[in-house]
Amino acid sequence: MKKEVLIQAFAIFFSIVGSFGVERYINYRNEQNELEIIERNLLNEMEQNYFSLLALRGTIESVVAVNDSILANWKGVTSKKIRKYHSDDLYDMNEKLEYILARSYGYKPKTMYMNSLIYSGLILKINSKLLRNKIESFNLYVNSEWLGTNQNIEGEITDWFKKKSVLEKTLDNDLLFDKHKNFELFRMLRYRRTNEIYKLGSIRGNIRFLEEIMKEIKENGLF
Repeated sequence: MKKEVLIQAFAIFFSIVGSFGVERYINYRNEQNELEIIERNLLNEMEQNYFSLLALRGTIESVVAVNDSILANWKGVTSKKIRKYHSDDLYDMNEKLEYILARSYGYKPKTMYMNSLIYSGLILKINSKLLRNKIESFNLYVNSEWLGTNQNIEGEITDWFKKKSVLEKTLDNDLLFDKHKNFELFRMLRYRRTNEIYKLGSIRGNIRFLEEIMKEIKENGLF
């Protein structure tokens, strides 16, 4: 009788221990599955940011090329010539003169999974401290205003056209440019170029930085 009781007791004990082991294993697998999903989503988000930056780089390069052609030929440049420069490096589908000269292009990052990773504390589970720092640095930079549009420059140039429009009582911006182009507009276009050059450098740097991060995640995993 005692032997049977002892056997039952051992059976109950090992059953309880086994159930705890199974539960721990299930919890471990669930956590691993969640981390794998986070890694896939984060990588997908980074790839979307990467292709957005590539597209923006092409746009800004065209803006700078057209702007440089205008400034280099300022004395003889006309609205017709500007449209020719723009057709060679098309970046604004509207093709309105004021948009060609003024419009500023920026970057709207996708950071939902990066923010979630950081603010939930899950980023601390990333094995590589260097990779953690890179992800945090990239997230911080793209959420800043460095890669955004410059509404001040755009506003100043469009205001120039508005003032000339009131003066001439016409909405023909081609005519307004050809008749009134002056040093004030030249200065604003120079300022626009400087801003776009700085932005272009930042875009190129972030593309390289993002390539490094994605390569490391693909080769070594995130967690």
